Amino acid sequence: MSTPAHPFRVMIVEDDRRINPIVESVVSQRAAFEVMGVAESLAEARTLLLGEVPDLLLVDMSLPDGDGLELVRYCRQQGMACDVIVITASRSTEVIQAAMQEGVFDYIVKPLRLARIAQSLEHFVEVKATLQRQAELDQHSIDSLLGRPTVPAPQRGTPKGIDEVTLRAVTELLRAAPDEGFTIERIATELTIGRTTARRYLEYLEAEQLLSLELNYGTRGRPERVFRWCGTAA
Repeated sequence: MSTPAHPFRVMIVEDDRRINPIVESVVSQRAAFEVMGVAESLAEARTLLLGEVPDLLLVDMSLPDGDGLELVRYCRQQGMACDVIVITASRSTEVIQAAMQEGVFDYIVKPLRLARIAQSLEHFVEVKATLQRQAELDQHSIDSLLGRPTVPAPQRGTPKGIDEVTLRAVTELLRAAPDEGFTIERIATELTIGRTTARRYLEYLEAEQLLSLELNYGTRGRPERVFRWCGTAA
């Protein structure tokens, strides 16, 4: 986990006094964070927010004087640019969806697992570091930031140096006249491509056992290679 130039300020909003010191300890053990305050109610949290706005808010959903999401909405309405990690016993899909709609960074259910909180904090630091380091991101990087599965790049259907469009043109020409023999020169001329390119595609198709190869011995010089289609007709 990278360490920012200045620690991220964290506010913990949790009414369970058994959990507060545990969460505070996990946060404080990491150099990238500093706990700026702990509140046990919405009212107390709002009071703390009047003095300083945190970078990260760790908030429970069930508080003595209201719902933790009320605090999240309050921060949004006040234009406070703080991220939110929900730590709660609520597993309700309705609550989870509401939290997602408010743009929470993470949602962690109780009973707490310290490793899960640590994982979320580390991911938070990496996300912030990436956003600060780069002005633009590609889709792969965005997927990584958002924890989305990355769609693998499509595998090439042909080896390096073999273009599918050109291969299709060569294949169609040969397949259309299976009884005729095609030389490298003829392929190059009819498709308006270079001799070297024509040879590369013919050798590829022959290696794939789609062409038969014959040697035409002329009166002089090296024998001329003649290729014939022997693959499937379709």
